[in-house]
Amino acid sequence: MLMDSNALDNSSEFAFVEKRIRALTTILAKMNYHRRAPIDRQQVPSLLRYFVNLLTPSDVFSPEVKKAIAVTGAIVHDGVNERFQALVVTQNLDPPSSPTESKLEEVTKSRKSFQEIVNSHDDVSLIEYISDIWTALASFEHSTDNYIALTRFVINRCRRKLFTRIFLYQKIWHVHVAQKLADWAPKANELPETRWLDAPHWFSLISVLPEKEVPKRQQGPPDNQVTQLEFSNNTVHLWAWLLGRLILNLENHVMEAQDIENEGDALGFKRAMGEVSDWCTALYCYISWDAGVVKTLLTKTTLALKFDGSTTGGNGGDQDLYDSDESHDLGPEPYESSGGRVLRYLKGIVAWNSAISTLMKPTYCEIARNELSISLLEIPQANFDIANLDDIYKTFINTASPKPSIVYKDLARSILQRHLPQTFPGTVHAEATLMGLLTYFTPSSSRAAFEMPLQDDHVAALDKLLEPATAENAIAVGRKCCWCCDRLRVELQEANGMRFKCPGSNGGIYPWSPPRVGVDIKVLQRLYNALFQKLHDAINEEGMYFLPWPTSDAYRGSLLSPLDIWPQQFLPISLFDSDTGEASVNADAEPLESGPNENMDSV
Repeated sequence: MLMDSNALDNSSEFAFVEKRIRALTTILAKMNYHRRAPIDRQQVPSLLRYFVNLLTPSDVFSPEVKKAIAVTGAIVHDGVNERFQALVVTQNLDPPSSPTESKLEEVTKSRKSFQEIVNSHDDVSLIEYISDIWTALASFEHSTDNYIALTRFVINRCRRKLFTRIFLYQKIWHVHVAQKLADWAPKANELPETRWLDAPHWFSLISVLPEKEVPKRQQGPPDNQVTQLEFSNNTVHLWAWLLGRLILNLENHVMEAQDIENEGDALGFKRAMGEVSDWCTALYCYISWDAGVVKTLLTKTTLALKFDGSTTGGNGGDQDLYDSDESHDLGPEPYESSGGRVLRYLKGIVAWNSAISTLMKPTYCEIARNELSISLLEIPQANFDIANLDDIYKTFINTASPKPSIVYKDLARSILQRHLPQTFPGTVHAEATLMGLLTYFTPSSSRAAFEMPLQDDHVAALDKLLEPATAENAIAVGRKCCWCCDRLRVELQEANGMRFKCPGSNGGIYPWSPPRVGVDIKVLQRLYNALFQKLHDAINEEGMYFLPWPTSDAYRGSLLSPLDIWPQQFLPISLFDSDTGEASVNADAEPLESGPNENMDSV
């Protein structure tokens, strides 16, 4: 038996499963195992989605970014006013800076004025930035100058992630997206009809060469004429060119800003970042224009075909255990056209502009001006223990069916050995922590917890803070969830009826450790079973590239083929019985030599 749940208390049982989940996710991450995620129709409320976008860390590849952010909360009505009550949770993948105990801090509004905040270009701590951004939203007075100032402040703070997103096409596509848009030669009948569109205010601010100007006309009475723009088969190439040029200009200004920053010219860099922000705003205006020109270009014309067959699938060429550049998030979605994927890429570039424009609406501005209740929780990395090679290898072989050959065993062990490190390189994801906390503080919860370093006063504060959020269980994250977090969401729904609203999954598996609060051990056992099935699939796929075929020396003079030594199938794996918690393995499997508390040291 793999584990006798009756012989172990909950803490040691959790530690056993935790080490194995850590090992399996790390192996799969190093094998770059990735699957297209299913469609998720759950919609996170817009206030949470846009608020978390504004909290993007400043540097994608620094330790600070590894404090990935997830937010849950709700608007609370007190009979007179509305206030936003939320919890921000961070994860930290940088071991040297990991705290030894949980840290819960209340966020208070800054005493700085709006102008003092937006004119500051210094990077500050996350809690200071949350305070600054909320104060800026609360003190915002509607004017063009204030909108530009706030946008420049946010874009500068989030510049590293913005820069990464802009140039992500180099990893995702084999073509220069902006240049393809600008150079597109349409067919004769791209659009079914000619449309005359009222010119938006921002259109007059963009200067183009005379030969690239979109034809205009004046409509209406002489004292109140409206300028209209032609969108037709004759002009569709001009609209595509405009989109391409906006992106190209943005790219050029980003490269200029990077050069100036490297030269140490602070004033020049501030000016250059202002230009970057303004070009982002222009691109956002075009993409979000309610005439829907950009969406039409990318989804209803042959322009979309320019991106067919030119994709890497979202993984790129270089292995990154944490997908720091979020390229997995741009993987193709079910039923998504190639043009639709380009549109999603462009929306990611202007996500901060979209967030600011939405949160500036009167409804949200009024909420921002009222009392707020926001806290920041940082969960520590408990330890870096991980199951060892022998433990994972024996369990893997015991669950293979039919009984594997010696060649297969040797190959499987070599693959596992190559990808299993001595220490765990990951963390507990922020959204997984929130799912656990929301489950824990639900009135009907069994309140499962395993050596969670939460102080008593933290527990009381979190209970009060999360009470409104448990009604909707919405979790906003600055990116898509990984496969494990999404699977945890599914398992919690099946086990407890908890329905979480999350941003969907990118299908990627990264080094992942389960949350220590709110998740019953049986839920983790089912997640562990699913991960072992993924490991079987991944080793099957990788192993097929290394198996010798009958013409090689290994099979010369033999009637055997690879199919004779390779397991033809793996039965659905159930390493733990979901009802009893006991382990179940194939009847013909080799016996394990160690129990759950033995042979678990790192190799």
